[in-house]
Amino acid sequence: MRNNDAEAHAYFAGIPWCAAALHEPGYVPCATSSRVPKASTEDSFYAETLATPRTLRRCASVHSAPLPQAEVEALGGGLAIREARTLVELGDGVCGFPGIAHGGLVATLLDEEMGILLTVNADRAEEMSYMTAYLNVRYMGPVRVPGIVCARARVVRCEGRKMFVEGEVVDRDGVKLATAECLFVRARGDPRL
Repeated sequence: MRNNDAEAHAYFAGIPWCAAALHEPGYVPCATSSRVPKASTEDSFYAETLATPRTLRRCASVHSAPLPQAEVEALGGGLAIREARTLVELGDGVCGFPGIAHGGLVATLLDEEMGILLTVNADRAEEMSYMTAYLNVRYMGPVRVPGIVCARARVVRCEGRKMFVEGEVVDRDGVKLATAECLFVRARGDPRL
């Protein structure tokens, strides 16, 4: 992990409910690569625009241990790492209503967590380019800010080039504040070219 990832993990490890989410058996720490500014401008929204003391102050990610290839194939193929989660400390600069995060920011957290899940898998294998075909978000409760939430994503199933993923944003008590279902489609070529 990079230094700022290590610092974020150390910060969250000092908060009991966050430490439990980071250190659950079967999960390993990973970099939140979308928080790193890149010369290509890729990830600039998450790495720069939303990386301020008033927006997304800190992020710390973990993912499930990779499944054996035989189990991946039994599940329809796709990714060996089936789940990821990220703790996010939100500032008061993400409000829609006073003290409540904007719904678009909540959707961004869900979309980004699903992207983190894809990235940790791409880091283990050849380049994979998936594009979001749809992201359906259901808002279930206010995301109070400033505060900390946990965004989670998991692969539901794979069908050829299609990957169906579910996500959720939960509070410290595990109460679901938003859920999402997403369809990713593997691009036939690298869309960045």
